[in-house]
Amino acid sequence: MNNLKSILPKDILEISNDKDVQISDISFDSRTVKLGDLFVALPGSKADGTKFVPEAVAKGAAAVVCESIPAKTGIPCVKLANARKALSEISSKFFDHPDKKATILGVTGTKGKTTTTYLIQSILNNHFGMAFRFGTIEYDLWFEKRPTKNTTPESLELFRLINDCLKRSVKAGVMEISSHALKTWRVENISLAAAGFSNLSFEHSEFHPTMEDYFQAKMRLFTELLPENAPATICIDDEWGVRLAKVCLEKGRKTFTFSLSDQAANYFAWDVVLKNDGSTFNLDARGKKIPVRLKLPGPFNLKNALLASVISHSIGIDWETIVDGLAKVSSVPGRFESIPNKMGIMVVVDYAHSPDSLENVLLAARQMTKKRLITVFGCGGDRSKEKRPLMGNIAASHSDIVVITSDNPRSEDPEKIICEISAGIEKLNPIDRPKYHRIVDRRSAIEAAIGMANSGDFVLIAGKGHETGQTFSDRTVPFDDRQVAAEIVGNVGKNS
Repeated sequence: MNNLKSILPKDILEISNDKDVQISDISFDSRTVKLGDLFVALPGSKADGTKFVPEAVAKGAAAVVCESIPAKTGIPCVKLANARKALSEISSKFFDHPDKKATILGVTGTKGKTTTTYLIQSILNNHFGMAFRFGTIEYDLWFEKRPTKNTTPESLELFRLINDCLKRSVKAGVMEISSHALKTWRVENISLAAAGFSNLSFEHSEFHPTMEDYFQAKMRLFTELLPENAPATICIDDEWGVRLAKVCLEKGRKTFTFSLSDQAANYFAWDVVLKNDGSTFNLDARGKKIPVRLKLPGPFNLKNALLASVISHSIGIDWETIVDGLAKVSSVPGRFESIPNKMGIMVVVDYAHSPDSLENVLLAARQMTKKRLITVFGCGGDRSKEKRPLMGNIAASHSDIVVITSDNPRSEDPEKIICEISAGIEKLNPIDRPKYHRIVDRRSAIEAAIGMANSGDFVLIAGKGHETGQTFSDRTVPFDDRQVAAEIVGNVGKNS
């Protein structure tokens, strides 16, 4: 139990009734309110949470926090300028600042966050014995895994997760931090031990009107939210990373830069050997040579390994522990995940759903392809429409055969999305343009791609990765690219 006045922010605009009331829990969803809860009414894109105050009161809410005082409720109502931002501070106080009792690393960027957090968790497991991981695929508390709603949980859920970990003596972990979370105050009161930046590329244009807006959201983590004494680890292989590192250094932040090739960085990779089952390289750690063996294939995973290594070392973890932690990770769900088969073809499922990520995965696939590269992909509905022709052009530029299909069409017409993707392919010179097929049904598209593959070919199924459902305007149906591909290659194997 907490007293209401002990967990409220200082910037209260108005309060009705006495704030000296006991709070048993917090909820921002009126459907989950229980007797004695504090209901925080959040503004939403579809409905204002204040509309649900009567329902929360009827269920026994002890008090309400909102941006506009509703009609007479008979319980304390606290008015604040920003209820979503306040939720973070309230949650932190309610759970007695659990983040300050744990070692938490945060990773942000457009690509590579998920794989990087898997690598970091492995390193932290080595060093601390147990470590949690919160991200796109799941919330792994070490002792159990919980389904994810957002890449970065709402602040209330985030503090609750950390508190649950502490109860089981899990005192270290890593989390993905999305730009959405940074713009909606989900990590406002989290005290991180260190933060890392991977890269920035075109994505989320439905949420960020410009790349500058996208960058400013990411930069907040390093300039406003990261504690002054906490180090920043930044990849300087794109202009945004160079700019971010400069800002951090100018502010006096302890900053560590890394690069795949730029020897001006504090840490860089050299003597890289790429193989189908991973890679080896030497990590130059300010003149010290650290040999690394990575079981994750693809050059893009070198950057993920560098970020995981440098951010871990920035909090004092030794290189031997780091290298051993990296070597223990052999796969990440839906990230360049291979589907075993007896057909002599490579079938790989990957989450690539942006122009840069698709190109990086295709370049990696091309290096591993003995004969033809066949690519299956689509683009999600209600998301960054500008990227559709770009991705069509990229897929056609690097593939021998392209199969365009549905991703998560959501409220849009799948045929229309496919037409917009095709426009990018049609821009290529007919002489250079590969064969491409338009198959709306995703299972049929995957089946067609695998069906036309011969021994030595590489089939890349991109876009959905670890996802287990396909979202349409009126429903979400079970669909897992990995499971579907495994079923198809299994059936082909039986018939061959």
